Amino acid sequence: MTYRNLSNIFKTILAVAFLAILPGVGLAQTNNYSDIKPGSVLFFNRFTSNPINPLLGDTQINITNLNQSKSIALHFYMVDGSSCSVADSGTSLAPSQTINYLMSDYDPGIFGYLIVVAEDMDTGLPTQHNWLAGTALIREFDGRQAILSAISICKVSAGNITADPDGLYRLKFNGATYDKLPQTLAIPSFDSPVSTTSYLYIFSPSTNIYVGDATSATISGLVFNDASGTISGSLTLTCYRQDSLSNYFRGGAVTRQAPNAGRTGWVRLHSANAPIMGSVISRNSMFQGGYNLTAIALYGSHEIVVPYY
Repeated sequence: MTYRNLSNIFKTILAVAFLAILPGVGLAQTNNYSDIKPGSVLFFNRFTSNPINPLLGDTQINITNLNQSKSIALHFYMVDGSSCSVADSGTSLAPSQTINYLMSDYDPGIFGYLIVVAEDMDTGLPTQHNWLAGTALIREFDGRQAILSAISICKVSAGNITADPDGLYRLKFNGATYDKLPQTLAIPSFDSPVSTTSYLYIFSPSTNIYVGDATSATISGLVFNDASGTISGSLTLTCYRQDSLSNYFRGGAVTRQAPNAGRTGWVRLHSANAPIMGSVISRNSMFQGGYNLTAIALYGSHEIVVPYY
């Protein structure tokens, strides 16, 4: 073994030891919350639908079964961002099959978020099928456009879910049944509101999509500018919120942190009592597009009651 090999091994041992003591580093290695992998539950953080004029708001949902040998049933839960009421529908995908459809055909005149759950073809129960991937092609009411990947949540435990002692069926996002959901998010960068229109779409997933109840979340925010200056703010989120990023926190924290064209910033959002998810869609004179918010920390356990017919 050469000196160079010994040196490289020693460097690797030091690097691993160093990473082990850094706070928060482990999350990146254990967090399965992602929009770049397949899963058994898909969260589409945003959809719009204008049945009269699709140019003023519509969404194409695309879903693919990446498994080459197994069919899967899908249950769609379309959550109205105004009332948290839920419309549902279902379909199935053959091995390697892909589908797409317009939300103006399925839930016309509604905006909000969509949950797609893999279900057993025979029993109709939510099941492990970590082979689903999806994207949403979104046109907003003001013409902004983006392509957002679905957030894919894996089912960690094998097989179907079972009823709890009270007879209800729940999706348990606790790291043992399904992947955990985020509690702390980052808007990793935003441009000055002077030159760019940015909208933030944020929600806390309902605890009961059988009846469509609203989950309230108390969110604290830290807004950083590109010189590391910080302004704090807070808001209460019920069901779903869509608004210009500049309007989110009291006192115009975002606007004050990046007031001039060419300035940038980022935002840290933390929920005290519930998981949160969301996306940003922006447009300026040269560019437009969107992204899902980055998860910094995960919520311990969140449960969603689902219907079983």
